[in-house]
Amino acid sequence: MARKEKFGKFVLLDSIDQTPIGQEYRAAKLSTTGLEKIVTVLKLKPAVSGNADAVKSLMDQIKFAAQLQNPNIVKIYGIGKVEASYYVSYEFLEGKSLKQIFARCRQEGFPFSVDHALLIVSKLCSALEFAHGRRTEGGVRYYHGRVTPNSALVSYEGEVRMRDFGVWPSRVRETAASAPEDAAYLAPEQAEGGGDTRSDTWAVGALLFEMLTGEAFAAPDRHEEPAARLGKARLQNPTSEDDALPKPIADILGKSLAADPGSRYAEIQEMRKAVDTLLFSGDFTPTTFNLAFFMHSLFREDIERETKALKEERESNYIEYLTEEPVKAAAATGAPRPVPRDTLPPAVDLKSVLGGKAEGPAHHRETAPTVALPSRAAATPAAVPPPLAESLEPHPPAAAEAGPARDSFTFHKEGKKGKTPLIAGGAVAALLLAGLGAWLVLRRPAAPPAPTVPPATTLTAEAAAAALRIQELEQKLQQMEAERLAAEAKAVEDAKKRVEQQAAAKGQTVDPAAMQRAQEEARKKAEAEQARKQEEERRVLEAQRQAEEARLAEERRKAEEEAARQAAAAAATTLPPPPPVTTLPAIKPGQLVDINDAGVIAPVVQKQITPTYPQIALRQRLEGTVELSVLVDERGNVADTKVVVPAGGKAGLNEAAVDSVRKRKYRPATKEGVPVKVWVPVRVQFKLPS
Repeated sequence: MARKEKFGKFVLLDSIDQTPIGQEYRAAKLSTTGLEKIVTVLKLKPAVSGNADAVKSLMDQIKFAAQLQNPNIVKIYGIGKVEASYYVSYEFLEGKSLKQIFARCRQEGFPFSVDHALLIVSKLCSALEFAHGRRTEGGVRYYHGRVTPNSALVSYEGEVRMRDFGVWPSRVRETAASAPEDAAYLAPEQAEGGGDTRSDTWAVGALLFEMLTGEAFAAPDRHEEPAARLGKARLQNPTSEDDALPKPIADILGKSLAADPGSRYAEIQEMRKAVDTLLFSGDFTPTTFNLAFFMHSLFREDIERETKALKEERESNYIEYLTEEPVKAAAATGAPRPVPRDTLPPAVDLKSVLGGKAEGPAHHRETAPTVALPSRAAATPAAVPPPLAESLEPHPPAAAEAGPARDSFTFHKEGKKGKTPLIAGGAVAALLLAGLGAWLVLRRPAAPPAPTVPPATTLTAEAAAAALRIQELEQKLQQMEAERLAAEAKAVEDAKKRVEQQAAAKGQTVDPAAMQRAQEEARKKAEAEQARKQEEERRVLEAQRQAEEARLAEERRKAEEEAARQAAAAAATTLPPPPPVTTLPAIKPGQLVDINDAGVIAPVVQKQITPTYPQIALRQRLEGTVELSVLVDERGNVADTKVVVPAGGKAGLNEAAVDSVRKRKYRPATKEGVPVKVWVPVRVQFKLPS
C-alpha cells in the first residue's frame, strides 16, 4: 500500500497477503485515545461481500470459530462491515503462511528438514484436535474442512498457528472464492460434496508430504490407496545416503492419506500421537529455536524490513484518524479532553537496554542471525467504548471460558448513537459518588498522612551506562572480526586471479587442487597478518570490556544492598514492605544459558579454520549451505555441534562444516560478567571458485 487508509475503527497499514476470500492487511486498531494494538484485517472480496447468503453463513461460522481459544489457533477478534465491505479482524502474527514458505523454499532451493516438517504437523494436529472436540448448534462435530498451505502460519519465533476456521461450511465456494491450487488439499470425499473430521486428517497428511518431498500430493481416486505413490517419493532434504521416506513416516502418510476415510486415523489425535512418538524417539531434534532459525535464514530481509515498519507503526501518531465524537462528549460533561497515547513520551525500559544485543556486520560466507524478535506492544484497553462499534454479541456462548476479555469476540457495525442518556446518567452517578465521598470524609476522624517509601530500584544510571558501553565494545570487537574476514576474502580472491593468470600465460587450464592450495595459503597469511595488526587493539578492548563488566556487577550488587536496606526500613514501621525487588539468581561459571536472555553477551569468534572443500563435491561441482547449532563453553571451546539444515546430500559438505567449526576458538559468552555456555547458530557456505 502506498499510504495508510482509514477503514472504520482501523487504519490499514500494509497489504501482507492475498487469500482466496480476500485481501489481508496489517492494521492499527484504534481506541478513543490512539493506537490500541496491531491486528490483521481480512477484507473480503466484493464477490463474497456482495453475496448475502454467503456472508450470513460466514458470519455465523466466524462467531463459532471465535470461541476456539487455543495456543495453536489464531485468535479472532471480531467481524463487521465498513460501507460495502465485510471484514474479519484477528491476531497479528509476525511470520509467513506455509504457502509463502513453500514459494520461498522453491525460489531459494532451501528445503524443509524432516524435523521442521514433523514439528509443524504436530502443532497443526493439536489445533485440529481441539477444534474437533467442539460441536455445532446442530450437534455435529466441528471440523476445519479447508486445511491448505494458506491456513497454516509459522511465526519468525517458531510458533505454529492455524487459521481460516469456518470458511469451508460457509458457502464461499458458491462465490468462486477458492483458489484452484487449494483443490489439491481437499480429501477425495470433499470433491464429492461430503467431508468430516477425517477430511482434515487427509489435508494435514498432504501438507506433511509436500514439506518432506517438495511436491504436492494430488488426491487419488476414491478407491486407490497411496502406497504406490509413497513408494516412489523421495525426501528433498535427507539426513543419510538413503533418500526414501523412512518407514515410520511412510506409515503415518499411508494412514492419513488413505482414499477411503474409513482407512484413515479415526481421530486426529491418533495422528498427532504417532508424529510425537517420532519426535521424541531420539532420531530427530525438533525445537522451536531451530524452526525460528530456519525462518530467519529464509526471510532475513523480510524480517528486517517488517521489524522496522512495525516499530514505526507502533510509534506513529494516529490522532488524524480518530473520531471527534469522544472529544465532543468529554466537552459536554466537563471532562478533560483525552490525550492520545501516541503523543506521550515513550517509557525507558532498562531491561531492554541491558538485554539488547548489537548487531555486528555480516561475516563473509557465514552469518549467525539473532532469532529473538522485538516483543509485541501491550494492548491498552480503551477507557470509553468506541462510538463506532455497536456490540451486537459482546459475550458469545462460552466466551467466559474461551479467554480474557480483551480477546472476546464482537460484531461491529458502522453508525452513530445518541449521547444524551449516557451523559445524563454519568452526571447523576458523579453527584451520587461525590455525596457519598463527602459523608465518609466527615464521618471518620482525620488520619495523619502516611510517610512515603522511596521506590526500590535494581539498576542505576551508572549501570545502564556500563551496559551500553559493553555493547559499544562488543560492536568494535565484531567489527575487527569482520575486517579480518574481509582481508582473508580479498587474499583468497587475489590468489585465485594470480593462479588463473599463470595458467593462462602457459596456455593451461586451472588445476582445482592447485587453486585450493594457493587460496588456503593466502588465507592463512592474511589471517596471521591481521592477527599481528589487531593484537594490541584487541587486548585494549578486551581489558576495557572486562572493566565495564566488573563495574556493572558492582552496580548490581549496590542496587541489591539498597533494596535490602529499604525492605528493612519498611519492616521497622507500620507500613507494609515495599514490593519485592526481582533479582536474578547468581550466575555460576559454565552455566548453560539462552543466548537471547537479558544481559547475555554473545561469544565472538577469535580463531576459525576455513573448511576444506570435499573432493567429491569439487568433482561434482556441488555448492551448498550448512546450518549448525554450536555449543560454546565457558572457555570459548566448541563443546558440541548439531547440523540443523544439512546440504550437499552425500558429498561431504556437512562433515567438512562440522570439522571446521569444531576447531574454532571463541571469546566465551558472559552473563553479568560471568563466562557461561550458550548454543549459537552458525551458517557455513560452500561456494565453488568461479
